[in-house]
Amino acid sequence: MLRRLSLVTLAAALLLALAPGAQALDINIIPGASLSANPQALDSFNRAAQQWERRFSDPITVNINANLAALGSGILGSTDTVMLYGGYNTIRTAMVADAAPYANNAIVAYLPTVSEFSAYVPSGFGLTGDIGASKANLKALGFTGLDGAFGARDATITFSTGFSFTYNHHVGGVTPGTIDFETVAAHEIGHALGFISVVDAIDYYKSLGLTGDVYPYSLDLFRFGKDISNPSNYSGFTNNPRMLVPGQEAIFDDLTSEYRMSTGSEYGDGRQASHWKDDALLGSFIGLLDPTLGYGVYFDVAEPDVRAMDLIGYDLVLTPVPGAFWLLGSGLLGLAALRFRRRR
Repeated sequence: MLRRLSLVTLAAALLLALAPGAQALDINIIPGASLSANPQALDSFNRAAQQWERRFSDPITVNINANLAALGSGILGSTDTVMLYGGYNTIRTAMVADAAPYANNAIVAYLPTVSEFSAYVPSGFGLTGDIGASKANLKALGFTGLDGAFGARDATITFSTGFSFTYNHHVGGVTPGTIDFETVAAHEIGHALGFISVVDAIDYYKSLGLTGDVYPYSLDLFRFGKDISNPSNYSGFTNNPRMLVPGQEAIFDDLTSEYRMSTGSEYGDGRQASHWKDDALLGSFIGLLDPTLGYGVYFDVAEPDVRAMDLIGYDLVLTPVPGAFWLLGSGLLGLAALRFRRRR
């Protein structure tokens, strides 16, 4: 299903001061009637939120409306994320400032300025000179007053009622023949936090025969072509064009790690570009933001997921996470894959 982006100007918010740090990330799940009536599902949703909360220390509240409803065939859940945009250099400056205290994020200082930025886009498309990001992402970058200017909601997540779910894999694992609810919820929360690529919008517009000017999202500032614009040094990271063409093999690259990305549901590999490359196609599992999930398995937030969020503006909790563990998904291959789908 296609999600209409909420594209609203950040002009008012960009005039406000940056927020001081004082508390931990709070993901506020606001249940609708159907979710409230299913306490097991609501508990699972809150555990999914806690996976992300344990990893980041940003002093912000992310408000997510959540409910259960009938969705299309094969759709486990959908996320409608409030997307905002503002001047490229304004948001880039916030990203650089946010990363500055942390040596492992030195690469962010080498993000191109608006005059240095270039990207591969399909014929007929151009660039506006702005950057887009989820409202939650901009909160993490320190922009204040966003709830007052644009409403309290940061995203809406809807779960399908058309599947049998396991609600607590911590007790007895995932029941065979069911989908793990917490895995899907944590995945969708990842999109709400900002794991989104404009390549999906370009892919959609192109499928309708439309063209126009677009702007990269914060995640896209780290999206390069696997072969034709892959940077190997700081200069290449600054000057190489980003890869925003559906169907072109792409990577998330910070010069230390490279992670393959999906390339588009219409003109790409059949998976929405706002995901890691499907392990069913790649042969290895990258992270929770994989686009598919099989029956009887579960996954938690993984290090590549955390790294991506760290670079786009979330601040890591710098203490060990008790009991954290990462599964490599051996049970997913060969199972009937069900796609995570976001409404565009």
